[in-house]
Amino acid sequence: MLNTAHQSATDEYYNQPRPSILSHVRPGPNRILDLGCGSGALGRNLLAAGKAAEVVGVELFDAAAQVASTHYAKTYVGDIEGMDLPYERAFDYVICGDILEHLREPEAVVTKAHRWLKDEGRFICSVPNVRYWRIAYELALKGAWDYGDAGILDKTHLRFFTRASCLRMLSTAGFVVTSSQMLIYGRRYRLLNRLTLTALEDLCGTQLLLVARKAKDRS
Repeated sequence: MLNTAHQSATDEYYNQPRPSILSHVRPGPNRILDLGCGSGALGRNLLAAGKAAEVVGVELFDAAAQVASTHYAKTYVGDIEGMDLPYERAFDYVICGDILEHLREPEAVVTKAHRWLKDEGRFICSVPNVRYWRIAYELALKGAWDYGDAGILDKTHLRFFTRASCLRMLSTAGFVVTSSQMLIYGRRYRLLNRLTLTALEDLCGTQLLLVARKAKDRS
């Protein structure tokens, strides 16, 4: 799980503003839990946009967490899988921005998030899309599954998701997905997706963004 390239608080890895996530948070005095918060770029933007009154973060690497703590109300340092945060129905949003793929048991963390959320709260997560055409092409035609320092096959990734598997994980944890968006980067891929009426969306997108609420029949 550890990657020395990701341990600097100023590394790009830790300073993603995440506008795609920001757009799914409603304006207001929300209390937000940001898991894998890095240096706190997302939280700073939420506060500046009037979409949060308080942000609590969890971050594995101390250098990044120290930067986040200058803006966040509370920043926990450590592995979220080993933490039992002292919250019960406390947050309007729990956000997992590209963190679940780094975990040994992401399902357990999603289940914890259900407990941390208010009854009308929202869970937002983004994960790499392993069904992206280039990954499928390299595996099916070349037999290649080569890890790197970044991207879908980042060598720190322990789990891999498709839209279907991510939807199933959230459903099992007691969530109902209200928005399922494949993030497509690159002009030609967005054009191809439009021309095919989104039929190839899961092959064109590199990242999946989901928003979910608690299922009504599960408290």
